Amino acid sequence: MVTRVEVSTSGLEGWLEDITKLGLDVDEAVHRALRAGAAVAKDGLRRRVPKDTHNLEFHLHATEVKQEDNTSFVLVGVMEDDGSPVDAETARYANSQEYGTSSMAAQPYVRPTIEEDKGAIKKAMRDELKGVLGE
Repeated sequence: MVTRVEVSTSGLEGWLEDITKLGLDVDEAVHRALRAGAAVAKDGLRRRVPKDTHNLEFHLHATEVKQEDNTSFVLVGVMEDDGSPVDAETARYANSQEYGTSSMAAQPYVRPTIEEDKGAIKKAMRDELKGVLGE
């Protein structure tokens, strides 16, 4: 199981069309918006992650913006600071905390962040695009 969130510009197409019409750099605008959304997501994860050993908290990172074909995205979650996977023990612990085990109740931090902060993540991205448009 993956203990990270993918932040994308889904639902922001109208803003991106306006940026294109003005002849502005769409890729740069998308990257700025993704970084803003990722920062909100990372803050939400940090607020909610179990802090027993602080190991998960220390492994919460956001990647640089990645691009595959015409899709740009950022990953936020439990990983090394360079975006590579964490060691097996940390990965197992992260998943055990998120989903629980037969002997331990779940202490979810990824799913609540997605559910509760989705609006704030999109708002941060919209606000960044508005800034690009000079609004």
